[in-house]
Amino acid sequence: MKTMAVRYGSLATLSLILLLSTSNVLSQNCAGLPAFPTSSITAAQDRDRMMCAQGFTFGTHPLRVEDPNRPVNATPPAANPETTNWSDPVRHTVTRGNWGQWITYDSPAGLTGGAMNTTVGGGVFGDYGPFSNPSYTPIDLLKMKAGDSVSLREDWWIKRRPEIFDLVKEQLYGNPIPLFPITWVVSGETTGTQTVNGVPYAYRQKTITGTVDISSYPSLRNTPRVTATCRFPAATGREYPVVITYGEGTGIFQYLAPYDIGTCSYTPTNVQADSGNSGAMSSYLIGLMNQGNWRDPDDAGSLVAWAWGISRLIDYFETETDFDADKVGVEGHSRYGKATLVTAAYDERVAVAWPSDAGALGTAMARRSYGETFEQVAGSSQEYHWLNGRSMFYGGPLVAGQYMPRRVELLDVDAHSTTSLVAPRAIFATNGTDTPPGFGDAWADPRGCFLSGLLAGPVWEHLGWAGQIIPPGTVFTSTLPSWQIHESIGGTPDFNLALIEGTVGWRRQSQGHVSAPNWPSFALFASRYLNDGRPVIGADQSFVLGDAPAGTVGVVGASDPDAADTIRSWQVKGGTGAYTFSIDSTTGTLLIVDPLSIDFVNTPSYTLIVMVGDGKLPAHDETVTITLPAKINVCHKNGRTLSISKGDVPDHVGHGDLIGVCGS
Repeated sequence: MKTMAVRYGSLATLSLILLLSTSNVLSQNCAGLPAFPTSSITAAQDRDRMMCAQGFTFGTHPLRVEDPNRPVNATPPAANPETTNWSDPVRHTVTRGNWGQWITYDSPAGLTGGAMNTTVGGGVFGDYGPFSNPSYTPIDLLKMKAGDSVSLREDWWIKRRPEIFDLVKEQLYGNPIPLFPITWVVSGETTGTQTVNGVPYAYRQKTITGTVDISSYPSLRNTPRVTATCRFPAATGREYPVVITYGEGTGIFQYLAPYDIGTCSYTPTNVQADSGNSGAMSSYLIGLMNQGNWRDPDDAGSLVAWAWGISRLIDYFETETDFDADKVGVEGHSRYGKATLVTAAYDERVAVAWPSDAGALGTAMARRSYGETFEQVAGSSQEYHWLNGRSMFYGGPLVAGQYMPRRVELLDVDAHSTTSLVAPRAIFATNGTDTPPGFGDAWADPRGCFLSGLLAGPVWEHLGWAGQIIPPGTVFTSTLPSWQIHESIGGTPDFNLALIEGTVGWRRQSQGHVSAPNWPSFALFASRYLNDGRPVIGADQSFVLGDAPAGTVGVVGASDPDAADTIRSWQVKGGTGAYTFSIDSTTGTLLIVDPLSIDFVNTPSYTLIVMVGDGKLPAHDETVTITLPAKINVCHKNGRTLSISKGDVPDHVGHGDLIGVCGS
């Protein structure tokens, strides 16, 4: 039996313990499913089998027309009100998910329109999340799950980031997929010219295809292939930065060409189908990983499989001379925006990411109830395959018989958590308007997507980078009368305003659910990072303890190819000497912070994994070594430097002496 303590700040008076037991929970109907999946398995069967394996159920619900929680402004269709989507006065899609939660759209308090559930909680069910009242318990990215503060940069890299990544894998998207051998083939190269604002840009173009080796399971029905068509500047003799898109086509080269950046249009469904139908989840890449068997609850869904394909493209770029594998951006729209966020979170080689209009289980906060919800994705036969099976635990009401809050309260991570895994690299999020009304971007929850960047920004700032920068006096959409009827409480920064001064960018287009209007802003944003000269830390740097001024070990050397850039934000990311030694953020000086924890007798040397930035790109990690000689200099309290046996150093330190040489 699994026991989980409930955190719910607004209902602090309730002392709730939820018990989940596979022995006392009814499962979905999986009778008749084969022990080993076949090509005839439908998405609904595959989803239900995953629920059966965990003992989960959707439960039973009243008829929609009799549901006391139905949005009061939502109108059922004349025919088939129980099986067809409803709509509100502005034609938003209003439906009820399999766990009983309604898709709603809330307007600012006191206004009408939208699909507000005004009979319960003043309409907040359509804006139930950060900054609402009541709300779910906030998840502080700079606190460990147990409550300890993340006060040092070391704490982020060594403790909190690994904890968040483990929880993101466990509760949302699934474990990384293993590597398989790939055979690469490149098509014959073609050339052409693309004219942008009257300026011609010559390009080369080629298609790269990587066929995944299925010899470990030759019975696989669909062989996964990593396919991308790439267009890039024609001049030879250099490696170009590149933006890999989830199927946007090579025409977007028009936006990148002025910055000398290429593009590759990647086809994710050649790696893993965007469906659970026809036994797809037991075929393609996920099927290869599982030898054709059913997915386990911890296994990755399609989002991670699609991200795997882009990671393999980056691997390939490291072997050829047209693309700079060190300067890769990734972009995807809608469901592929979700995949873009996952790609950047799972692969730290992605320098800049643009999850466009990514919505639920992308950049929209999951612990929020506006537009499409977490439950709609995790429980729908059309979308469950994006996630792992464990995510299903978080569907349904938190308390039996009580509509709100929902079990997403139990999530230890949210969209801002996944976003924070990208730090300190660059990310640009976007959303649109409800244009045309009812068929635009309200479904993707623009405010929820904006909040994920806002709430993740402090992690960038903690690491020494600018987070999300919103200039004072910025107008928010909720203050614009013409849009009040369509907006979630709080709104977003005004339409068509590119907030790209920070490393966490944002823009909301006045058009609907489309990416094209944001390409010029993204190209400018991305060029700042993809054309930056990355700082370089000197390799194989070694220091002798006691040879530097008292209290220090030495100064780590680094350079930056851009003369105008300033090296800054030194930090320790790991190593055997972490927390015993640290590094000065500005100068790169190694500091002795806990001399009594040094094992002078049994440890001949310590290592530190260090990183530095220039405000744009982080340097690649380098390991520096601190060796302990037989005799170590200490600065005696009387101001004299003594050279003593290393075994005697602890006694001197205990009496107030400092390790190192005396001096100014």
